[in-house]
Amino acid sequence: MSFGDSEAVFTQRAIEIGLSEEAVKALTDEGIKTMALFAFSCNFSPGSPDEKPLTDLIRKLMRRDPRTLELSCMRRLFGESYANVASDIKARTEATEDTPARRLAPAERASRLKDQQQRLAGLNITGQYEPGDTLVDKCISIYDSDRLQYVEWSVCVSREHELLTGTKKDASLSFDASGLLKLSKQQKADPCVTSNEIQVRYCLVRRALAFDQANLIAFKHMEAWSEKLMQCRLEEPPIGFTRTTMKQLELADRKLFCVLAERTREGIKSNTKGRPLDLVFKESCESSEVLALLQPRPTGASAEKTKEPRSASDDPPAKKPRREIVKKGKGKGNNGAFVRIPHDLLKLNCVAATPKNNRICFSYNLKKCDVSGQKCAKGLHVCAVQGCFRGHPAVECQKQGS
Repeated sequence: MSFGDSEAVFTQRAIEIGLSEEAVKALTDEGIKTMALFAFSCNFSPGSPDEKPLTDLIRKLMRRDPRTLELSCMRRLFGESYANVASDIKARTEATEDTPARRLAPAERASRLKDQQQRLAGLNITGQYEPGDTLVDKCISIYDSDRLQYVEWSVCVSREHELLTGTKKDASLSFDASGLLKLSKQQKADPCVTSNEIQVRYCLVRRALAFDQANLIAFKHMEAWSEKLMQCRLEEPPIGFTRTTMKQLELADRKLFCVLAERTREGIKSNTKGRPLDLVFKESCESSEVLALLQPRPTGASAEKTKEPRSASDDPPAKKPRREIVKKGKGKGNNGAFVRIPHDLLKLNCVAATPKNNRICFSYNLKKCDVSGQKCAKGLHVCAVQGCFRGHPAVECQKQGS
């Protein structure tokens, strides 16, 4: 959300400029609660010689002639509102994929947290439960893009974690809408630890609270999904099966976001019907592709014991053992291991290495090697016929078979 659409920012800025509570109440009572609404409330733009539309509006809102101080503050507030909305429109039209997400204003951030604490009175949203600023900003950017993205557990940091570890700015080069190269910096917090169940549980609660603040999904839906993951993890598996692993929980969590994204292709912003993610969340959690990833898996030993006995008719016919001729190569490239020589070269009395223990390329001797030169990764390009070792293939050697 931009500054122009925030009611908390508008009220705070009006008071900072010097407007009285009476004047602010006169604006909000008429429905003018944001800078965007105030900037388009009359047919006037800053810099115009005739400000009669603005003064008439102020007189209508105040229901009396404004004092000089009030008129000055109203002019300033209107000018800031107009400039802020114009800047926001420009930023939206010139936005690219590399454009950093806009951060929430402190007043708007505090207002959303206070509203959430009042709605969720049974949860103490402080300490480890309070989502970090970077996490909330990421969820806000998802809402602004109108396309769902997966939020990993490691980035679901708390505000306390940000204060203790600090945030760093990652610099990156990108192109703006006009094609010019620019240097942009994004704030990034150190990832949090997700090595055990309680740490993952904290991460899931913070992510649910951040999604709720961003108006993406109701907290109760995300909290129900978190409880289901922990229940599958702590549930005792049947005999012959292993407990659901943390990796399975992560895969199921990722799959849920994929299913949600498929069912909300038209957008995730709230509309007259409600929040699209709320409408499809329960159905997505109960989908077979998500639940299948949470099932306990059989152990290796139990899988062998539960195999059905096979009859003799099910076995394939036995194959006769194939006799293979193998010569031992002692070259440097062979490390004393047995090297299988092609049958066509065996008929020519070929060996695998030279007298100096250098491996020979069999493809070259069969005239099938694509590499030119004296050697390749398979060995030297020399004749493999015993006693020759000259620079020609074995199939062209005059000593072959002797």
